[in-house]
This record gives sequence, C-alpha cells and structure tokens, in this order.
Amino acid sequence: MEKVYQKIKVFCTKYSAALNVIILGLFCYLFLFHNLGLYPLIDVDETRYVNMSRDMFFLKDYVTPYLNFENFLEKPPLYFWLNVIAYHIFNDTNVFVSRFATALIATFSVFFTYFFAAKTMQSKAYGLICAFVLLSSAWFLVLSHIAILDMGFMAFSAAAIYCAILSEFSKESNKKYCWYFAWFFMALSVLAKGLIGIIIPAMVVFLSFLAFRKVKELFKPINIIPGIIIFLLVAMPWHILVYKAHGMAWFNDYIVKHHFARFIDSSMGLGRKQPFLFYVPIVLAGVMPWTVSFIWQICRGIKSAAKNYRAAKSPKVWFTSDTNDKKIILFAVIYAISTLLFFSASSSKLPTYALAIFPALSLIIGYFWWGYVCFDKYTKNIKASSLITFVILIIAGIAGAVVNYFPPAALNMYLDKFESFSTTICVWFTVLPLIGCLCLIAKNRALLFISNVIFMLGVMFISTAYVFPSITTFGQNELEEFASIAANDNKGAQLVTFGFARKYSLMNNFDNKITYIIDTDAKDIDELNTAMAKKGKVYLIVKNDTYEYFKPQGIFKNLEVVKQYEKYTLLAK
Repeated sequence: MEKVYQKIKVFCTKYSAALNVIILGLFCYLFLFHNLGLYPLIDVDETRYVNMSRDMFFLKDYVTPYLNFENFLEKPPLYFWLNVIAYHIFNDTNVFVSRFATALIATFSVFFTYFFAAKTMQSKAYGLICAFVLLSSAWFLVLSHIAILDMGFMAFSAAAIYCAILSEFSKESNKKYCWYFAWFFMALSVLAKGLIGIIIPAMVVFLSFLAFRKVKELFKPINIIPGIIIFLLVAMPWHILVYKAHGMAWFNDYIVKHHFARFIDSSMGLGRKQPFLFYVPIVLAGVMPWTVSFIWQICRGIKSAAKNYRAAKSPKVWFTSDTNDKKIILFAVIYAISTLLFFSASSSKLPTYALAIFPALSLIIGYFWWGYVCFDKYTKNIKASSLITFVILIIAGIAGAVVNYFPPAALNMYLDKFESFSTTICVWFTVLPLIGCLCLIAKNRALLFISNVIFMLGVMFISTAYVFPSITTFGQNELEEFASIAANDNKGAQLVTFGFARKYSLMNNFDNKITYIIDTDAKDIDELNTAMAKKGKVYLIVKNDTYEYFKPQGIFKNLEVVKQYEKYTLLAK
C-alpha cells in the first residue's frame, strides 16, 4: 500500500501543472456551466442584452446594436459579438448558449488568475488557491450565471493588468511581450465596457509601478509604441465604423452621456446615485465564504502596516517591495483600493461594478490561505475566522429551518413556493459547516479550505435549481405568457405596456416592436390612448394596482380583460 501511495505521490508531483489545470477545469465546469440553461433569462439587464445579441445574430449588423427595433448606442459591441459567435458555434440561441460566453469569460478569468499568481509567486499552490477563492466567491458566481457585460470588463481589464505586472517577473527578453498582451487585453476591455477599460488598467498599473519605483518601465519606446499600435488596431475599427454610421448621435450618447455625465452627475446620466460607501457591504458579502477571514486579514494588515510605519526611518523604507510576495500583495492592495475608490467616487453606482475588484481580492485572500495551508502560518486567525463563519452559517441554517416549519403568516404565500428549497438550504447550511468544524478539530488545513469551496459549490447548485428559477415567478412569467398571446394572434397584433418600467422579457416571445408607456400622468395617458387607437388588434399590459386605480375613470372602458394574474392584467382591443 505504501508503494502505491509513493507512486501516486511521485506521479502527482511530476504532472502537478497538468493536474492543476484539469482540476480547475472540472470545478469551472461544475461552478459555471452546470445548470446554466436550467432557468429562464432574468428580467434585469440579461433579457435586454440577450435579445440585442439575438437581433445582431439575425440582422447580421455587427456595428450597431439594436433594442426593440431602435439603435442602442450606449454600449460597446464585444459582449454581443461573443454571443453571436456562440450562436454560430451551437447553431442555436437558447438560454444556455446565450449565457455560454459569460461563463467562458469567467473561466478565462479564473485560469488567468491561476497562471498569474503561480508565475509571480513561483508557487502552483498559491495560484490554485487564488483561483479557487475567485471561483467560489458569491458575487463572482452570481454574475457568472447572468448574461451581462460586467464579467467581460472584469476579465479583460484584469488580464491587461496581470500582463503588465508580469513584466516585472519575466526575463528581460520577454518583458515586451507582456506589455504587448497588456495593450491587447486593454483594447478588449474597451470593447467590452467603454473608456473605463483604459482608465482602470492604466490607473492600477501606473500606481503599482510607482510603488515599485519603476515608472520609467511604462514609457520605454520598445514597450509603448508597438503596444499603442496593437491597441489601436484592435479597438479603433468599431469606433470608426459606428461613428461613420451615426455621427454625433453616437458620440453624445456613448461618450458624453454614458461615460462622463453618469460619472460626474448621476442626474445627467441614468440616476443611480448611491452613498460613497455603497460598495463596501457588496464586497464584504460578495467574497462569502471568505468574508470573515478577509476582514481579519484587513485588520491584521492595517495593524502590521502601522507597526512598520512607526518602526521605519522613512516612508521610502516602509514601502519596500524587495520580495515577490511583498510585490504581489502591494500590487493587489493598490488594485483593490484604487478600483474601489474610483467606482465609489462615481455619481452613478450599480452593484455589478464591484465585480472589477474581485481579482485583486482573490490574490489577497489567497495569500492568507496559502500561508495557512502550505506553511501553517496565520493559524490562529484562520481558525478563529473559520469558526465564526461556520457558526454564522449553522445559525442561518437553523433559523431557516424554524422559519420553514413555523412560518410567520406574512411569509406563507412565499414559502409555499420554496418549501423544498428551504429544506435543502437549511440542511446544507448546517451539515457542511459541521464538516468544516471537524476539519478544524482534525487540524487538516487543506481539507478546511476545500470544505469552503465545496460549500459554495453546493450553494451554487441550490441557487441554479431553486433561487434563479424562482425570480421569474414574481411577474416575469406572467409577462412572457401575455407576450406569447399577442405574438400568436393571427392578426399581427401590437403590444403596449402602461405604467411600469420597460420589461425586456416581453421580447423573449414577441418579435415586433413594443410600445412602452412608463408613467401614468396626463401626457402619457394621451400617448396610451393614441397607441390603443391604432388599427388592428392591440394588447395592453398593466399592473393590477394601476388597472384598479384607472378603471373607474373609464380609461379601459373599451377594452376586454383577456387574462389577469397575481401581478399583471392583459387587456385587448
């Protein structure tokens, strides 16, 4: 038996690089692709962007994105291009294929984080731990299962930053290639999210090299001149073509409104004004199950930095980066803080923007756990933070069980939908943390780390089986059914919505232009009357409370109720 064990150990050591890739690939499939098509498109930005991708696929106009048969000039095209490529490869536009590009980009970011961390720290174990921290972080997982633009921006901006930093850890003859790839990925980042694809990588790289005291590296002609050429060759063609097609209309919408106006003043852009510290709770909750150890690490880092500052004779001595681990942690801290501050300073804030910080967080949290798993460092901190995490999860599981079996009257109508989900999540939140506690008692450091990853894998399975599908039961399924009724009308009916925000899930089943009337003031009521006076069959969707409020006023007197459900009513003329 001992000989067999030794042979396995020698084999694993010899082929560790290949085995790491295989293991990471397997977990990427389980985390990111499994059950990806199990639930419908969700009526956030997902239904909008997927329908735009489908329009691009069928119309074969790869310059101008369209939404509801109108030009949609506020977003760059890379996400839509990737979806179109997926549609061609699979010869289908179903839900799984529509999310495939997002999951693939997420996989790319996980592998790039692995290779970057392993190369810079000269440790495959560090690379693997960082990759698993990123892969199993809650917010990364949520956004990797929804077809939106932010995953592409996060992945390509991180790749650009990684390549630039890798130049510090490469042979002199290979440095220029790192910079060329950095410019290439920055161009993709611009095509994924706009000018911010330049700002974030340039900011992080400049500040990092400033801390390394090697700013001159950024401006070497052998690096910067070919790099700019590569960037322009990749990023400029679409910008030139779309400007030729739409001129200042595109410039004003894309550049002025959706870049500068929304950053400076949310009232000039799309609203979405939030407090300065808006992203802090999102980040802390988003790195679950690593949240408590991350907070512990922040406290330890602040304490250590203060101690070093007091002991240092000058700030120059304090900011040393003479070893690989010091360089990487310094870089990761700069990456995380500068990106967080940039988005916090913006007048318009969305929770999805926080995703851009997560590659840096994976390097920081991964370093903490790498020291524990491989070198038995930070033992006290890891044990304490893990115990706190497990206690919180167990309490959450027990509380969920109590609510499930003794629900308050106000929750009865919702818990009926999620009874099996509640039972499953209660068991999972109790059993896995107990296993983690056993790992603490047995002092099995590697298994303790793995138990956190497996816990999040189970949470992801439960979420894709129960949570994500349930989101559409709060009215979206009603809208899609109403859209199908209008679409199947042999008279080529028109579809109008009144008194609620645009719901692009209607476009999943209705292929003609939809008339959205958002408000319920006098002007929009006139617009509604005009829309309903059009020739032919017209269907109208209203919220039930709006219908009940305006019904006595006679606005709907010439319309018949086709169907009425819990949230919406379908009327027809």
